[in-house]
Amino acid sequence: MIGSLRLKVCGLTTAEDAVAAAGIGADFLGFILYPKSPRYLPLERFADLKPQLPALPKVAVMVSPSAEELETALGAGFDFVQIHFPATDVAAARRASTDVGAARLWLAPKLPPEAELDAALLPLADTWLLDAYRADSFGGTGRTGDWAKFRRYSEGNPEKNWVLAGGLSPENAAAAVAATGTRAIDVNSGVELAPGRKDPAKLAALRAALVR
Repeated sequence: MIGSLRLKVCGLTTAEDAVAAAGIGADFLGFILYPKSPRYLPLERFADLKPQLPALPKVAVMVSPSAEELETALGAGFDFVQIHFPATDVAAARRASTDVGAARLWLAPKLPPEAELDAALLPLADTWLLDAYRADSFGGTGRTGDWAKFRRYSEGNPEKNWVLAGGLSPENAAAAVAATGTRAIDVNSGVELAPGRKDPAKLAALRAALVR
């Protein structure tokens, strides 16, 4: 943790970067199993990396996976599964909750700016991640999200774990935490040298910005 703030560093592709993330106080390590992502990490590569990774919870990041894909990810040794899905695809969210269980599931609905989260979805997962919206992609956009909407959801449903994502960096993370009251953030492109490669200097700067 950084103070009382939980941190997930996502889009990891090397053991070196995972160690650097742990070094600044990361609580979770995120690995993207979505082939269309520039930070895609095949499961075989994760298996090679796993013995070298810090002893922190690992999160498999997936997009609308099938039951078989979920089973394979869990079998690979991930502690949690983060599912990105169209917010209207209630069936996908229910399937993931049934297959993974609410305690190990992070749901990340693709929520257009004008849309609201269906309250019926909330019991399906203990952890919810709200990312910036972009019509043609899932996450990793480098854009900041709707901080006011995040605060409204997190304050209205305090029994859930809410994770703020979307374009967070050393330059804006402290402001994001102050604006949203979040207790957890997810960083990715804002601490990179290039897609999938983290910048140790930016990671250190993120920590410094958050402990002021």
